[in-house]
Amino acid sequence: MHNYYFDKHTKGKHMKKKSLSLIALLGVFALNNAQIGIGINNLSPAATLDILASNATGTSTNIDGLLIPRVDRQRAQSMSAVPVSTLIYVNSIATGTLAGTAVNIDAAGYYYFNGTAWTKLVPSLNIYNSNGSITSGTRTVSTGGNLLNFVNGGNSVRINTAGTEGSLIAAGSSRGGLSLAGGSGNIDYFVDNAGAAQFNSSGNATKLSIGSTTATPIAFKANGTERITILSGGNVGVGNAAPNTKLEITSGTANTSGTILTNLNSASPIGAGQTLGVDATGNVITVANPTPANVTTASVNSTTGASYNVNDTTVTLIPGTTQSITIPAGGKALFINFMLGIDYGNNPAGSGASYYEARLYIDGAATDCYMRTQEYGPGGLSAQFSFNTVKFLTAGNHTVDVRMTRTFNNGIASGTNMVCAPISMSFNATYLN
Repeated sequence: MHNYYFDKHTKGKHMKKKSLSLIALLGVFALNNAQIGIGINNLSPAATLDILASNATGTSTNIDGLLIPRVDRQRAQSMSAVPVSTLIYVNSIATGTLAGTAVNIDAAGYYYFNGTAWTKLVPSLNIYNSNGSITSGTRTVSTGGNLLNFVNGGNSVRINTAGTEGSLIAAGSSRGGLSLAGGSGNIDYFVDNAGAAQFNSSGNATKLSIGSTTATPIAFKANGTERITILSGGNVGVGNAAPNTKLEITSGTANTSGTILTNLNSASPIGAGQTLGVDATGNVITVANPTPANVTTASVNSTTGASYNVNDTTVTLIPGTTQSITIPAGGKALFINFMLGIDYGNNPAGSGASYYEARLYIDGAATDCYMRTQEYGPGGLSAQFSFNTVKFLTAGNHTVDVRMTRTFNNGIASGTNMVCAPISMSFNATYLN
């Protein structure tokens, strides 16, 4: 390789008085020997052109460097038959247009010709044309009070992370929010000035639909615990993660439903409708409303009646007490009230201290309802018998009556009749229907 050395101090044989341009010299050297190396401030050029700075270090104010041809965009755009790798510096884009070979010249800077158009020597790398990585620390974009919009035709704008957790944070000194807009409808997520987190629809949104598109349940939490669950089939559980009905409330307290109707309570006026109740499994059911009670009464009320004989050997039916009762399906409780006033109509030997009994009979069978009194002297004195009771009767026809007997002779001969003359009698048998 033939080396040629130039510096600003060259004299004598190294410097001819006749001026030659550097381009001409390069041309001569290129014609003479392909291995020629040119050094500027360099006795041993390591390449075709090797330039060393006059002052590589220090505080000198002299200028070192290489000046590339400086042209404006119009000049660059006007060049024709430009060899590939030609280098220029565009110092103005006030002229020319962003078209043709100047399609990439959108700012002042170094450009090289790639065979088709001028291309930035060091293209700027940004999110618009290149991928990149934040190598360390946190990067902050300050918008200076201006909006930062991301617009992308018909596709989605995504924020992805390969990490375990992906998050998007919008924070403000008093509140943070995120608004998603579609057409004229919005979904707003924000924390208000009072610290309450809110999730609302706004604008002209026709519906706020919250849910899942798969067979997974939806759960609502409070204080870190799931309180309300909606299963994929539509069953809703309050305090119950596996509801078996459309609404199942588990209060967690025995014999407490967990439901309070604040504006409907025991003091509310009665309205029309069905009565609610619960079955053995807790299902809420309707219960037939009670119908107004009808009172059905069979009664005997008399101040006169036929006299009858009573002794200790037989049971005597009191005339006029027999009543027929028809009980409807399901049976009824029969309320019975009996009062009888009699005069003893004769004075047999030994009488005056005997015991007499009046007893209720149903369908000819004695019941446990009776009254027993003792005479309080001979000579046709009077006596009072009364009793009240409730007896349940099955559906069907029944007969009720009252019968008397002498239970203790106490001085009177057995079989001796005592004449009883009714002076008043009231016998009522009543049921609610």
